[in-house]
Amino acid sequence: MKTIGLALVGLTSAHVAGAQVAQSVRGSPDYFGPGFTNLYETRVEFQLLRPGNAVLLWVKPSGEVDLYYPIRSRDKTERRAGRHVISTAEIPSPIQPPVISGAPSSGRAGQFTPAGSVLTGAAAMSSDSVSGYWVLLVMEAPITTIDVKNALAPMAHEGGAAAMLERLAPLLVPEGATWAMYTAAVVMQ
Repeated sequence: MKTIGLALVGLTSAHVAGAQVAQSVRGSPDYFGPGFTNLYETRVEFQLLRPGNAVLLWVKPSGEVDLYYPIRSRDKTERRAGRHVISTAEIPSPIQPPVISGAPSSGRAGQFTPAGSVLTGAAAMSSDSVSGYWVLLVMEAPITTIDVKNALAPMAHEGGAAAMLERLAPLLVPEGATWAMYTAAVVMQ
């Protein structure tokens, strides 16, 4: 199983710093929990402390957004508290082939040099080295595939990924709903 190199995007709360995946958080992460726990070529794993409705997106550096979950009208966004896995195998992965940031420091699997290693924190990266961003948006309010597609359809991509990441939650979350957005940058080397 291949893991993906990740860079820290923005500020990370102290509560998320213990998670395996370096990620930025917005909204109410203390309410919903740690967010991403593992990222692989064919799946995304996350954990919730309480029930919520989850949407998984891939944001390209250009600002284009690909919806990974929910993708069909029968997909249920509601998730119970606990660990969850969303398969990304049905849609061609934007991160093929994934590369772990940092070169192996020994012949043993899982041993990497500290610079850029997922387990030790990401090294400072320029935005040119980021291939895209996994975005997990969790909210109390129910949301459907049609809701997400209709909200994303008229969006302009001005400002690239940074501007798009700022606009996603206000666009998708109903006013007054509690939400958290977890963002993990993927770095290809």
